[in-house]
Amino acid sequence: MQFRERRRVIQVIRTVYDPDLKRGRSELVGKIDKAAPVITDKLQRSCTPEELPEVLTYLDGRHNRLRNEAVRAGAETLPAQMREAAEYFRTHRDDDARAFATEIRLAWEELKTALRESGFSKSKVLKRGADRDKVAATAEAPTPTPTQSSGVEGVAEPVDAPSPARPVRKPRVRKARAAPAAVEGASSDTDGAATPPAV
Repeated sequence: MQFRERRRVIQVIRTVYDPDLKRGRSELVGKIDKAAPVITDKLQRSCTPEELPEVLTYLDGRHNRLRNEAVRAGAETLPAQMREAAEYFRTHRDDDARAFATEIRLAWEELKTALRESGFSKSKVLKRGADRDKVAATAEAPTPTPTQSSGVEGVAEPVDAPSPARPVRKPRVRKARAAPAAVEGASSDTDGAATPPAV
């Protein structure tokens, strides 16, 4: 059997062999209202005993799928709702707020238990969040352009940027070279000549 979801109904369709066409032909068995998805008497009379379990299986699977989508949407929007609730409690201290707070505390305890039992304890989640923030911060931080030394000491040429076809690798961190020991009382300028310190 096939099930086609339209705007307001679910069409139940069976395929029957048509000897004139020498192929299968779709035949509408009945319709199910999407707002109240139950098998009506008319649909039950139209279906064979083998087809009724197929219709029930489809309706059960559809119900479970819609429920899972709603639960996921609730979990996805919960952080925003919690922030809005925090704003509400900052500005309201009446009896309604007290009743909401009681319900929220009970639901919060249930949510914390479910999170812990699912392996999302507070310490693990906060540690992963901190690790993710560190990775994001290092990815956003500007990295120094690697340089390639030329024959002249102290002059560096920028390394060509990698082509987009190649994967981009993180540059290696190079240790700073120790500066040559300066002659006591003398400083060097760009042309390498030593000049006496200014008095």
